[in-house]
Amino acid sequence: MSNAASNTAVSRSALSRFALPALVLPGMLVAAALLSSAASAQTMATPTMTTRAITDTMKKSGSYVVYTKAAFDAAKGTQRVLFFHATWCPNCKAADADIKKNLAQLPAGVTIFKTDYDKEPALKKQYGITYQHTFVLVDPQGKALKKWAGGNLRDIIANTKKANAN
Repeated sequence: MSNAASNTAVSRSALSRFALPALVLPGMLVAAALLSSAASAQTMATPTMTTRAITDTMKKSGSYVVYTKAAFDAAKGTQRVLFFHATWCPNCKAADADIKKNLAQLPAGVTIFKTDYDKEPALKKQYGITYQHTFVLVDPQGKALKKWAGGNLRDIIANTKKANAN
């Protein structure tokens, strides 16, 4: 084999070793991200539910949903608690796991909104939130009734019961 033919064979071989993974890897990453978000979405209310169906479900049982303005507004007839969490916060992760594990204990008519601390600056400003792992119980007009730092589902239940007693 001539030198030119040998160099061409080596170039093609090296190209196929590096080009194929470079083309396949991004597609695999996108697929993994989609599967991950689909798995976590199963624990929250589905976005395809109608506003009325979401509201009816929230009134009949306690709910834990990702905060959106539409979902928050739809839950106006329930006790609404904003849970300001951050994905990087270990205390927030523990509270999230506790809420999910014990969701059956959440009283009917209480809705917890998992509110992203890093993506909701307007809400942080509105409620004076300065750090993650903060909870805010709001009235039907959205005014803060009670705000507390830290805790888990037991604390949420206790604070919503106190609000009912007043």
